[in-house]
Amino acid sequence: MIDFLMQDLINPLIDFLGGSLVFVLTNLTTVLGFMLALLIIRRVFAEKRNPSNFFAWFLLVVFIPILGVPLYFMFGGRKSRKMARIKRKVSRHALDLSRQAEQADHYSEDIQALETVSRASKGNHFELLPDGVATFERLCHEIKGAEHTIHIATYILGNDATGQKVVDLLAQRARAGVRVRLLLDSLGSWNRTRSARLKIRRAGGQVAMFMPVLPIQTQTSSNLRNHRKIAIFDNYRAITGGQNIDRRFMGESVTKDLFTDFSIVTQGPAVAELTRTFIGDWAFAAKEDPAEHVALLRHIPEEAGNSTVEVIASGPDVPDDPLWEQIVRIIQEFKQCLTIVTPYFIPDEVILRSLIVKAHTGRRIRLIVPLRSNQKLADIARHAFLGELEAAGVEILFYT
Repeated sequence: MIDFLMQDLINPLIDFLGGSLVFVLTNLTTVLGFMLALLIIRRVFAEKRNPSNFFAWFLLVVFIPILGVPLYFMFGGRKSRKMARIKRKVSRHALDLSRQAEQADHYSEDIQALETVSRASKGNHFELLPDGVATFERLCHEIKGAEHTIHIATYILGNDATGQKVVDLLAQRARAGVRVRLLLDSLGSWNRTRSARLKIRRAGGQVAMFMPVLPIQTQTSSNLRNHRKIAIFDNYRAITGGQNIDRRFMGESVTKDLFTDFSIVTQGPAVAELTRTFIGDWAFAAKEDPAEHVALLRHIPEEAGNSTVEVIASGPDVPDDPLWEQIVRIIQEFKQCLTIVTPYFIPDEVILRSLIVKAHTGRRIRLIVPLRSNQKLADIARHAFLGELEAAGVEILFYT
């Protein structure tokens, strides 16, 4: 009887304490989420985001804080000012070292004003690699033929037949005494490259990871990523474009999953700009002083053709937005015909209005986009823009 009485007294007490604990934790979580939301909103205001970007994060953080707060810290935070300043300082140092011994006659005088971000160089060989099969074949060929150095930067290194073949070749060349440096983005190649990195390092090559994914590891946003795809051989030939080292982008044969994309081969003085860009990224990721690579930075490859090539580096380590500025300049200055080919088309107001104004003057503009890209949200978002351009007289072509 006493046991029953004790249970009758204890059980309600336990229920009360348990309910009170849940109540306290729930309210504490709510208050904490609200405080974090206020901090994020203050940060977003300070970063001066564009209106659509601001309101998207504002609504998500305010109305769904349990989802919006962690998403913001993982993906929505502005590229860290501190890390961007460090990256900019490293890139500037690499630029200063490279410019000390350059031969000015290689460069066009009309580009001198943009020398901090891009310069056009004469005397280059230029070759188009029209698809993923051609790019893969050329990449493997250049790796096998490199005699001194191989520098590769890629956003994605796939754990598939394409990635494994390239890793095996890099390991072979490293064992043969070629200096191999492989720069991978930590998010693009996240949790898929441990064995590849180990294989290359054991062979004598070097691998660096650009910005660890988790903010707790970096004390910054995981949104500071490196999407560059550059492969440089003997500081003389280079392959660059939109293709990652992954079966979806390149491989030994055409498959239904292979993206339609291309790369280019450049040989000659323009490769010096690609080398400078790579060394800036490498020194930042590997925590090295660019001065350790001064010989590479100051080397200007000899002329190899009659093409003029301009290399434009863009990102948080570059002042302003030179790639955007060049696109706007091309749109506003072209005389007769302009063709734009892009997988995603979500222009800002300046680019959209520039295209509409040009179309109204009778210039021919063709925009080629995929009928269905691999990003459904991008396809939905482009709909209104395509309607405005078509009404203005722009020819819209869908790639099938």
